[in-house]
Amino acid sequence: MRISACLSSPNSGPPFRTEYSLCAPVKHPKRGGYSVRNRKLSIPDGYVLNVFEAVFFMIIIVFFSVISFWCFEKIVKIPSTPKKVVLESAVIHKGLWEASKTTSYLYLRVGQGDDEYDYVIEASSRDVQYLDLSRSRKLWVAVEPDRSKRFVWGVYNSELELLISRQDILMWALQNNISNYFIIFTWSIGSLYLLFLIFRNGIWNRFLAKRIARENRAG
Repeated sequence: MRISACLSSPNSGPPFRTEYSLCAPVKHPKRGGYSVRNRKLSIPDGYVLNVFEAVFFMIIIVFFSVISFWCFEKIVKIPSTPKKVVLESAVIHKGLWEASKTTSYLYLRVGQGDDEYDYVIEASSRDVQYLDLSRSRKLWVAVEPDRSKRFVWGVYNSELELLISRQDILMWALQNNISNYFIIFTWSIGSLYLLFLIFRNGIWNRFLAKRIARENRAG
């Protein structure tokens, strides 16, 4: 269903014609019932945004920005592979939290006394679901001798049996970083598009409408 419409602003001169399509339910003649046909929905070039629409777009942009910043904070900085690692005592202080069907978080407290720090491993739920990672369990983790570089390269149980390998940790970190970068890129493009609409349809078109109105009054 194609709709033709004439849009104009008050005192803005002759209206301009534009066409746009909508997504409308259409009754199927043979099967009965209704089906939805895919239609394009776009904002006409000459449309002037009102204040409510501009504010609504700004709210969406802020929401996109908050989510993008949150994803940016989740990006794991992967250091170069160290030549030497040491084993440091650790304990699971929050247990294994399954955030979703695909992602779980392992909360570790590495070190003892004044040197201890919290570390979180974002892991694949499928890969860690059968590991005994109960709360307060004592473990050993492989870290670099330089304590300023807080990256865990492996997780071992109290008998020094490997639970989580370096390859698993690097693979999970890389997959999570790719997902976060994709979300940041996609939502940044969406924010830029909304800013473009605010400028074109909210500022520029309003300026043109007022100029045309002044010319009409002067003429």
